Amino acid sequence: MNVSVGARTDVGRVREGNEDSYLADAPLFVVADGMGGHLAGDIASATAVEVIKERTGDLRPDDPETLAATLKEANRAIWSKADTDPNVRGMGTTCTLALVDGETLQIAHVGDSRAYLFHANELRQVTEDHTLVGRMVREGRLSTEDAERHPQRSIITRALGVDEDVDVDLMTFELSDGDRLLICSDGLSSMISADQIAGVLAGTGGAQAAAEQLVELANEAGGEDNITAVVVDFGGEGGATTASEHRSDLGERIHTDPAADTGYHRAVEIAPKARRWPRVVLTSLLILALLGAGGYFAARYTLDNSWFVGVEDGTVTIYRGIPGKVAGFTLNETHQRTDVELDALPAFKRDEVAEGIEVGSLEEAEQTVDGLKTLAKDNDFQTGVRPATARPY
Repeated sequence: MNVSVGARTDVGRVREGNEDSYLADAPLFVVADGMGGHLAGDIASATAVEVIKERTGDLRPDDPETLAATLKEANRAIWSKADTDPNVRGMGTTCTLALVDGETLQIAHVGDSRAYLFHANELRQVTEDHTLVGRMVREGRLSTEDAERHPQRSIITRALGVDEDVDVDLMTFELSDGDRLLICSDGLSSMISADQIAGVLAGTGGAQAAAEQLVELANEAGGEDNITAVVVDFGGEGGATTASEHRSDLGERIHTDPAADTGYHRAVEIAPKARRWPRVVLTSLLILALLGAGGYFAARYTLDNSWFVGVEDGTVTIYRGIPGKVAGFTLNETHQRTDVELDALPAFKRDEVAEGIEVGSLEEAEQTVDGLKTLAKDNDFQTGVRPATARPY
C-alpha cells in the first residue's frame, strides 16, 4: 500500500528546549517524548530512536514480538546510561513505534504518547495512556472529564529507561485506502481535543499539511509542552514518500525547514529543560520588594494564596507559600503533614517533591497528595516497575 508522510516537531511556547525525538522513514515511524530535567529527557528520547533505527533490520511484521524486543533493548540502553551517569539518573522516555507492512499496521507502545487511527471518518485512539489518571479512569475511580483537569495527569506509570525491564503493549490493525495514522507526543493530545484532531485529519489534504496544522493548533492553545506530530496517509497514487533523514550527535543543534521537517529528529533547539525555579525566584523577589516598600498586605495575600507540596522530616507535606528561602527569609509555612512517606516514592519522584511541586490551590495540593499516595501504594511499583517522573504543567 502506498504511503505519504508528514511530520513536525516544535518546542512549544513554554519550554526552553525540545525533548521530543521522532523517526519518519517508511515503513517505520516513531515518536519518543523524553523526561528527566536538564538535558536528560532529550538524551533518553534520542537514545530510544537511535536504538530503534539501528535495529530496523530486526523488525519483522509477521512477528510483533520483534517490536517489543526492540523497545526493551532501547529501555536497557537508556537504563544503562542513567545507571552510569548520575547527571541523567532518573531519565526516561515514552515511545510509540509503528511498522507498516502492506495493509497491516503493527504498533508497540510504552508511555503516554499516542497513536490515533482515522478510519471511515472516525477517529480512534489505539494506544492506552500509561498514566496514573489513565489507570484511575479505567478502574472507575476518576471520570474522563476530571482526568483532563487533574493536577497529576502527567504522572507516567510506564516509560523506557526507568527500570531494567519494561512491559510493552502490542497491537495489530488492518489498513484500508484513505486511512490516516497520527503518532504524537502528549504536548499535542493534552492541548487540543479529539474532535479538533479529527477535524484536521478529516479536512486537511496532505500529510505534511495536517502535521503542520495540528502543531499550530496546539501552540495556539498554549503550547505548554513540546509538540510532535507524525501523520501517515495510506493509499492514493504514487509511491511511499518520506523526507530526508536528520541526525545529530548529542548536544548538537539542528535547524530545519519546517516544510521538510521529517526524518530522524532529536531536537529543534537543545537547551536545559524549563524549570520552576525562575518563577519562584521572581515571585520571592517581588514579595521582598513589596515588604521593603511597605506593601505588607499585598505580600501577605500572595503568600496566603500560594501552595506547594514538599517534604518535612521525611513526610510529604502541604505548604502555604512558595518553596525555598530568599535573603534568609522563609516564604512558606506548614499547612498539613500527610501520611505519605517520601521513601515510599521512586527516587526521581522524591527529588521532585523535595524541590516542591507548585499548585494553584489547596484543592490541587490535596489532589496531588492523593496521586502520590496512589503511586506509593501502586502494585506495579511494589513489584519493581517504577513510575516515571511527571512533566510539570
